[in-house]
Amino acid sequence: MERYDRQLRLWGAVGQDSLNRSRVCVIGPATPLLQEVIKNLVLAGISSLTWLKVKYAVPSGALFLAQLKKDLERLASKQLEYEENDLEKTLQQLQYDWARFSVVILTCIGDQTTILDLNEVRRQRGTNFPPVLNTFVSGFYGYMNLVLSETHFVLQAHPDSKKYDLRLQKPWPELINYVNTFDLSKMDIPTFSGIPYIVLLMKCIAKLGKGGNTGRITIGQVKNALNQICFPLGNDVIYEPNYVEAKRYAYLACSQNDCCKELDDLLRNLEISDYGNDWHDTYNYEIFTLLLALKKIAEENGELSFQPLTGALPDMESTTENYIRLKTLYEVKAKLDKSCVEQILARGKKKVSQDVLNTFCSHYGEVRKILPPKSDLLGIFSTSNTLLDALVMVQFWEQSTVTSEPKDEFIGLRVDDNYPVMAFFGGAVAQEAIKLITHHYVPIDNLFLYNGIDNSSATYKI
Repeated sequence: MERYDRQLRLWGAVGQDSLNRSRVCVIGPATPLLQEVIKNLVLAGISSLTWLKVKYAVPSGALFLAQLKKDLERLASKQLEYEENDLEKTLQQLQYDWARFSVVILTCIGDQTTILDLNEVRRQRGTNFPPVLNTFVSGFYGYMNLVLSETHFVLQAHPDSKKYDLRLQKPWPELINYVNTFDLSKMDIPTFSGIPYIVLLMKCIAKLGKGGNTGRITIGQVKNALNQICFPLGNDVIYEPNYVEAKRYAYLACSQNDCCKELDDLLRNLEISDYGNDWHDTYNYEIFTLLLALKKIAEENGELSFQPLTGALPDMESTTENYIRLKTLYEVKAKLDKSCVEQILARGKKKVSQDVLNTFCSHYGEVRKILPPKSDLLGIFSTSNTLLDALVMVQFWEQSTVTSEPKDEFIGLRVDDNYPVMAFFGGAVAQEAIKLITHHYVPIDNLFLYNGIDNSSATYKI
């Protein structure tokens, strides 16, 4: 089995390559949480790990940090670059290269001064400072706060249900000509059964248009039109698989490219500006550049937005010949749309990697953006969330205090050495870091809270 085989199925070869080139900085004392975060990230395939140690720590159980690097090095695809430094000394180095890190992770920081100092360094570096994941676990509870310095773009959001961009209401000439080659009035049922349901739906749209329907098409109208064009072939047509599919997916004929509504809104609200070298993450800059190219094409064509056809086509009942002809039409149109984007980039003397360009055009409907929060690292100190307030109190002012007083609102908040919860949180933190590095899946925006007593979690904006 290929190394990282299961991971490649999640975020692909491009995402794994990003992980293999990533540099992660973990800041915190030697706790089970730090240990789990490091273990998960190294196993995922990061290339460089820097641990900035702090002197204060919550008492913890047995750790295997001393053997972690040695044990995991032989599992990595190449030798892991590993570095340990003192955080206090590092903060005194004015020229310290924070920008080289893909993400900075704070684990169980127990001193408020450290947070203040790190926040000041982050403020001075501006957008060149990497995204920060600040996390803390105590007892059965924990929080994770994502603080971005620049807009984070997701290249592939991986939605639960895949939506295909079929352009049924906005077909291009070649697709219209293909649909017109099928004359339902001159064929028998065996021939009809080999027609893709997309053709049937487009004929329904054309029929409704000829009937003077200028408003938004409804599912009921599409189904009625489908019956009108199919029933002349005979009553048995209702048993044909392509007819059944056309009726099942009648809603696709009502959609005016709603599958890409998120990106359409994103393009409309995108400012035409170029931050140039102010971007910390090259991927964010490349995706931003591609979005600007789409907007430029739309402006030149007098349209509200331009969205390249992805070229993906779902499986459907059809003869092989008809399906291949249809699929080829979508693929050719997708290549033409991608060439339009390439031309705009060339005219503007902009460059993006071919992998990002291909993924962007093939999955543009999944592009998302997460804006930097209004708050910074100090935002955790000024919220009205009772659980977060309790965690922050324990983190900075009541560390190492163990009590089981029943009056506590959150039972088990001050229980130390809860390794299962820290192990869970270590996996969650590593998962969010991987999302940021690979630009696959949407990261938290921007606070994650976990309640282990009732096994619930929630996200908030602070």
